[in-house]
Amino acid sequence: MGYILAIPLLPAAAFAILAPLSRRLRNGAIGVSVGAASFSFVLSVLAFFATWPGGHEGEAVYHVFAPIAHVGNTVLGVGLLLDPVSAAMLIVVTLVGLCVQVYSIGYMHRDERIGWYYAVLSLFTAAMLTLVLSDNFLQLYAAWEVMGLCSYLLIGFWHEQEAPRKASMKAFLTTRVGDIGFAVGLLVMFNVAGTFDYAVVLHGMHWAPQAATAVALLLLFGAMGKSAQFPLHVWLPDAMAGPTPASALIHAATMVAAGVYLVARALPIFEASGVALTVTLIIGSITALIGGLLAAVQHDIKKVLAYSTISQLGYMFVALGAGGLVAGMFHLVTHAFFKSLLFLGAGVIIHAAHTQDMREMGGLGKHLKVTTVTFTIGSLALAGVFPFSGFWSKDEILTVLLHEGQFVALGISLLAAFVTAYYVARLWFRVFTGPQQTYDLHEAHTEMLVPMGVLAAVTALIGFSSPAFAGFLGHEGEWPAIGMALTSTVVAGSGLLLGWFMYGRRTKVVNTRAIKQRAGYVYGALVNKLYLDLTYEHFIIRPYGRFAAWLGRFDGRVIDGIVNSVGRAWQALSLIGWRFDNGVVDGAVNGVGRLVRVVGDRARTLQVGRVQAYQGLVAGVLVALMLWIVVKGV
Repeated sequence: MGYILAIPLLPAAAFAILAPLSRRLRNGAIGVSVGAASFSFVLSVLAFFATWPGGHEGEAVYHVFAPIAHVGNTVLGVGLLLDPVSAAMLIVVTLVGLCVQVYSIGYMHRDERIGWYYAVLSLFTAAMLTLVLSDNFLQLYAAWEVMGLCSYLLIGFWHEQEAPRKASMKAFLTTRVGDIGFAVGLLVMFNVAGTFDYAVVLHGMHWAPQAATAVALLLLFGAMGKSAQFPLHVWLPDAMAGPTPASALIHAATMVAAGVYLVARALPIFEASGVALTVTLIIGSITALIGGLLAAVQHDIKKVLAYSTISQLGYMFVALGAGGLVAGMFHLVTHAFFKSLLFLGAGVIIHAAHTQDMREMGGLGKHLKVTTVTFTIGSLALAGVFPFSGFWSKDEILTVLLHEGQFVALGISLLAAFVTAYYVARLWFRVFTGPQQTYDLHEAHTEMLVPMGVLAAVTALIGFSSPAFAGFLGHEGEWPAIGMALTSTVVAGSGLLLGWFMYGRRTKVVNTRAIKQRAGYVYGALVNKLYLDLTYEHFIIRPYGRFAAWLGRFDGRVIDGIVNSVGRAWQALSLIGWRFDNGVVDGAVNGVGRLVRVVGDRARTLQVGRVQAYQGLVAGVLVALMLWIVVKGV
């Protein structure tokens, strides 16, 4: 099973080939990226069937480890772990990734930097595959950070425009806030367990509740940033400034699901804590409801889907917070398919209507036949309508909440389901029905429609695998209870009916403006995104800016003043040193030189070369010697 290693290496190799090329060569070689994604998908299917029919949670089908460093007695390395959880994620990442790459051939064909776009997509795919195959938390964190870099590059792909540039920085910085918690959590984990390996951390040790709570909450904070959970969700709607197919891949199907995957992997630590599970449940419930409410007031079609993604990720956290690993992972899988389908459909709609504002759309259903059918399948799945996949996965979550006695979370989840069905109907009726407000409409290219058809087929059928999926993960699987299924169906139907009543009827148009006025502050708060962006702007961003400006002034006035004073003092000392050097040191040296010269001049007179002079000198010396003897004798 050595081919497992090739699954992440193929897209990584595609990036390594494309990145160094010139723009012209890179644009002509996008087939390298598509080919790598295709082969990775084929190998992922083989890996999936190699793990079938699954088994006990945490049981590895394939494992390889290569040491790269030593920290004390601990060996750190790179390892790959194939088990049922990672096998299921491989299928999701590679299938959605392949569909997005094929779709992008038509969507991005006129972009002059399409080669770089495909290179970054390949790097992202490699990072996500490495993340799901990692056998230790440190390697997972490394892949996690590479995905953050790719997200930054893809959101800001059109960096010539101000909105994508700002959105990329906002996404990068907001997710980094969560990543700080993740990094600190890894340090605490290593301090407690002495290793990052799943085998020891998750299944080979007993966690004390306090240590488990500390590690789990820190990991949860990292997951909140990456998976856009309240209150760190503010980056995801702005991230829609990037190319639509990139949003389908990283901001709907895979990267934002990485936080859910992290919590699912670390669930034994959360269960050892207990407190962390409760916090996860609360955060997920709040996010699911708030995300749905904010989606219901958006007019940008991509932002509706973005807030919808936030809401559905909240559902996954609700499931994990209630201890429902299977329910959370199954909703992750189904959501990846139907939400990526909706984003790709939105790309076709935007291309056709030349706008993202739903108020400027209408009547597209008459012209975009294939897109209408596939988008409708994705919409019904999102709304939780039988028999589409969203119905089955949402029902699993609601059933877990009922069995665990989490009635408050169950009520919030049902309310969020009602809101979801409402905004789905609002979007669908405003876009596909009513009078046509755009002209020269035409269906998308074949390479865009085929991936949508594949995702629509998966969305329509995968829900029936619910019991088999549970068995694959090593848990007992069963069909949804009739009572809960009927309850969720009634809730979804009510939301769809309200959406039709307000936006779909042809006989009478509801005065939505009057309703908005009556809603007053509630509607205003939702339109302003609960004022979270303004709050962050006033209490974090602006104070930080003022602090940075103060530091700049401090640097200019104080530090520069100190530096200048030191410079002037050094200049004065240099002047004193120069004078000392010239007056004392040079004077002493020069004085000795002059003394030697005078003595030499005087001594030179002794060597005149005349005999008479030498005789006189000898006589003088004798006289002096005799005088000395006489004096000495006296």
